[in-house]
Amino acid sequence: MSDHQAVLAAGEQIAEWLGALDIALFNAGTCEYLDARHFDMALVERVFTPNLFGTLYGVEAALPLLRAARREGKPARLAATSSASAYLPLPRAEAYGASKAAVSYFLESLRLDLHQEGIDVSLIHPGFVKTPLTDRNDFPMPMQVTADEAAEAIIAGLAKGRLDIHFPRRFTYIVKCLGILPPALRRWIGPRMTRQTKEHS
Repeated sequence: MSDHQAVLAAGEQIAEWLGALDIALFNAGTCEYLDARHFDMALVERVFTPNLFGTLYGVEAALPLLRAARREGKPARLAATSSASAYLPLPRAEAYGASKAAVSYFLESLRLDLHQEGIDVSLIHPGFVKTPLTDRNDFPMPMQVTADEAAEAIIAGLAKGRLDIHFPRRFTYIVKCLGILPPALRRWIGPRMTRQTKEHS
């Protein structure tokens, strides 16, 4: 997903095999946490490349296939996985959260421009999902769901044509509400939501 030309080539191969796509779902991503005391731009780039640019490479490759479906009179939907972290800034999540917030903003804006073509856009904002990636986290992950539960929520949301598929809702509604609080309150609450790092000698 981080190789632009490889993703475009995959889109061309799908066009040869299938001709069109009714739905394109992009879910690949990674996460690394930033230590602001030792700012690491290479880390930021490692996170942004698959999370944001990898998703957009996929969008570029998928749009001709989705347009082909529309020309055949079929429905067409573009979907991508963002994160509940896009709703609320969190400590150490500068790279991950910003990459996911960028995905959300880009696709919400693209949704407006694709509306006249009849191509729908859905965003997926999961909370904590148990995967090998989240197994590396060193802080509590409230209301974590299994990968199977996440898949069921995504499939159900897509089937219903939801524009914002977020789960588990008891968690994501809390995060959404926290995200609209005044900045001073968010600054007070945010550090209490994740592990506090200690200075190492």
